[in-house]
Amino acid sequence: MSIATPTVNVIYTRGTVAALARFAPLFTDHTGWRYRLVANGCTPDEVALLHRIAAVSDRLSVHNLESDEVVPHGETLCRLADTFTDEPYFAFMDSDIVVTADFTPLVVSLLEQGEAVFSGTPLWATRTDTTITPAHRHATGPHHHNDYGLLLGCSYFGIYLRPAFDDVSRRCRVTPDRYTRAMLDTLAPDFRDYLRQNRLLYDDYTPPKVLTLGLAFCGWPALFADLDGLHHIGGFSTAVYRQQMAAGQTATDPATVAQILDFCDDPGLTRRKDDVGERVTRSFASLDATGRPWRLHRFPDPVEDRLRMIEDLYLRQARHVTS
Repeated sequence: MSIATPTVNVIYTRGTVAALARFAPLFTDHTGWRYRLVANGCTPDEVALLHRIAAVSDRLSVHNLESDEVVPHGETLCRLADTFTDEPYFAFMDSDIVVTADFTPLVVSLLEQGEAVFSGTPLWATRTDTTITPAHRHATGPHHHNDYGLLLGCSYFGIYLRPAFDDVSRRCRVTPDRYTRAMLDTLAPDFRDYLRQNRLLYDDYTPPKVLTLGLAFCGWPALFADLDGLHHIGGFSTAVYRQQMAAGQTATDPATVAQILDFCDDPGLTRRKDDVGERVTRSFASLDATGRPWRLHRFPDPVEDRLRMIEDLYLRQARHVTS
């Protein structure tokens, strides 16, 4: 199957660009796709740095959301989907994903079988974390499937064929945004009934899970695969946002804060995510200051191996933000 070259939207929030955008040249080093570096609430200096980094390849570009505050992830996806309507795919990826090999041949193969592909399980997530059960009330980031195998997708890495995305949006009256249970009343009645009949009514859903459930309702198959060469830290932006909150540098609207922090009702999952976030942010800061990583908190393999690989790449890619 020969497909048009996708453009993946990679979303950077304020305070993360100097650390994470140095990995952007790896996207085009390893793959033939295009990548749009999206500035979300970033400072003028951060936007300038994104432009400087994008200049290393004609397959990197920059799009600024022109927002003074960080826009919640679901709203960001909605803005991007509404802006770039003429592209053959709607694709997105978290900025704390590090690429070390060409993952695109497998994605292309999977797009022969379905209308959307998802990936990017965080390196701290266990297999249990990826399944949502009837005991859960919140469909959060790592919940890829429910207990009988229906795909919810994820906001880490996703690519939709645009005709399927548009068909679901129209027929189900759904967007890639976050949803609460009360917001389900805005969906098409037959789609809302489908969610109820299939035990898919949760108190809230991280983006773009409700839209992805619309794929199943409309008969569009979607798939999930963990891709070799795609390493997702998971929670780096959240850790930075928490630091900004402690310093009084963020919006104070509780609803906005809750969306950005992606509330989870599983304390074990939250603890592992926060532990990795602390390790990586401290380690990156230590590498900047001394050239040595912070490793007082070590993790069992293979998590520790992947963290060390990312730390090594962080130091090697420093030339992109210091030149």
